[in-house]
Amino acid sequence: MTAALVVGFFYFGLWALYGQSSMAAIWDSYLVGALFGVLAAAVASVRLFKQFDAKTSLMACGGLVMAAFFFGMLYLDFFGTRTVLEGRVENPRYQSRAYVVDIAGQTVKVTTPLYKRLLFKPYVRAEVGRGSNYILGIEHLAN
Repeated sequence: MTAALVVGFFYFGLWALYGQSSMAAIWDSYLVGALFGVLAAAVASVRLFKQFDAKTSLMACGGLVMAAFFFGMLYLDFFGTRTVLEGRVENPRYQSRAYVVDIAGQTVKVTTPLYKRLLFKPYVRAEVGRGSNYILGIEHLAN
């Protein structure tokens, strides 16, 4: 239990400091959210088998909804079709704990290293994940 708490706090600290550093870090946070939802639903289900309680059943439903939300985002990013945008990068900014840019009139999220490269506002072709709305692939066409 102590080791799990130490690892959990360590992971939370890394997420707070480097959460936008790469797509792997972003997908990891989605995976942790999904696993937390599954864990909450499992703990609540075990309690429900012992004795029915309205709060516990709400916790089970909440855990399942949370897991479905995060697994859905991962599914759409990995297996869904991607949105392809082509245009000049406009209005790079930091908005609600994420770096965002506008490409072809659509606001998309970017990781920190990619944001620094897009500050020069090049003309790009970008593939955007439908679940997370992050740029998953980018091709610089012109400056």
